[in-house]
Amino acid sequence: MGLYLLHNIFYAVFAYLGGWLSDLVPQRRVVLAIGYGLAVVMAILLLSGPKTVPLLAVVFAVAGVVVGVDEALEDSLAAELAPQEQHGMAFGTLAAVNAVGDFISSAAVGLLWSIASPSVAFGFSAALFLLGAVLILRSR
Repeated sequence: MGLYLLHNIFYAVFAYLGGWLSDLVPQRRVVLAIGYGLAVVMAILLLSGPKTVPLLAVVFAVAGVVVGVDEALEDSLAAELAPQEQHGMAFGTLAAVNAVGDFISSAAVGLLWSIASPSVAFGFSAALFLLGAVLILRSR
């Protein structure tokens, strides 16, 4: 319970800071890519099989930062890309795509965990996070 509480504290703080940064930084994609890069770090930490509570605390804290920054910046970027009169549809589409993506990625990682190993599953996750960072930096 303590680790999840830590995650939620970091999530709340960095959701606010991510939103604040998205207002200050003209290149929101760079900040979002940094968030995805932190997710790569988190996956690599998980790949190493953290065996101590302090290392697990680091993983949960980084996960909170990742979720907070990503959610704030993805919403901000959606608002930037969609016309004002279509913001509702843009945010709804973003939420739907994220939900479907969460389902598919959870199934894929769970399958890799079951048929291969947790290391393969977290390695796959790290590769997807890295791909996301590269794609968001290359988008216009």
